[in-house]
Amino acid sequence: MTPRRLLAPALRPGDTIAVLTLSSPGPAQYPEVYARGIRNLKALGYWTVTAPTTLGCSGWTSGTPEQRAADLNAAFADPGIRGIVTTIGGNHTAQLLPHLDLDTIAANPTVLCGYSDTTVLHHALRQTTGLVTFYGPALIPQWGEHHQPFPYTAGHFRTVTSATTAPGPVPPSRYVVHEDHATAQAAQRPRLARPAPPRRVLRPGQARGPLAPFCLPSLRHLAGTPWQPDLTGHVLLIDVPDGGYRPEDADADLTHLHQTGITADPAAVVLLRTPHHDADAFEDVLAHHTRTGHYPVITGMDGGHVDPLPTYPVGVAATVAGTRLSIDEAPTTSRKEAPS
Repeated sequence: MTPRRLLAPALRPGDTIAVLTLSSPGPAQYPEVYARGIRNLKALGYWTVTAPTTLGCSGWTSGTPEQRAADLNAAFADPGIRGIVTTIGGNHTAQLLPHLDLDTIAANPTVLCGYSDTTVLHHALRQTTGLVTFYGPALIPQWGEHHQPFPYTAGHFRTVTSATTAPGPVPPSRYVVHEDHATAQAAQRPRLARPAPPRRVLRPGQARGPLAPFCLPSLRHLAGTPWQPDLTGHVLLIDVPDGGYRPEDADADLTHLHQTGITADPAAVVLLRTPHHDADAFEDVLAHHTRTGHYPVITGMDGGHVDPLPTYPVGVAATVAGTRLSIDEAPTTSRKEAPS
């Protein structure tokens, strides 16, 4: 059973954010983009601090599991740190789980934001402590955008991570960005945007449940572990990764997650925008896997591995109605209500 919902104090301009690398060594691989992300966060009014593994590189991670977990534990334990933002995703965040100081984390709720492989932390921490975390922008891919972050991304992050009342509907973005970072970086310009396609309804209806955003292959890392979540009755927000992930991979992952029981009985299923030309094929896979259900199913929702990126609080109540997704509960608490 998931513990009682635990809210972090609202994040405000002037607060200090710890920038951590918990899986792939992105800052070591993309130092210019990393530095730009730090500048952009500071331009929004936040102070930033780093940890020993933030800039580290040890093979395909930024440090040993023990080192990376120690940096995360220290960030939660530090009363001067109000937010934690991951630099990038990867495939090895699950290595941290046995080394987390859950008592310290539960005693010091802090805004934690990231996406992709950070899925593992979001759901493991909620399952063990009840902490509401945030599936949203990471430092390199979003805050490191050339010139400045997309206004939609920055604006929704600030709205949701500072909201002590329900944020309400997730606004549809009027534009979408599929261009890869390398092309724009080489040209020293922002990535090109184009008009966003509309959200689509595969099965109409209305439903309410806790929000459960996740990257498909990353959530699979929790199956069969002590940190496996139970997402029965949740509004599932499915994020399809880039980097060669195919519709047949999604088919296999959805099968596995359903058979473990993690996603077996949802309140609603929402497919976030896919970063591929074969978006219709992913939609077909989803239609097949949800064909026997009686819950709403929609596709093309803002977010995932496609910019701009909204910020979704994990575990707070949300309502799906048609193509509308509304966040119905406060994702943070005021400072005076925060645990001491």
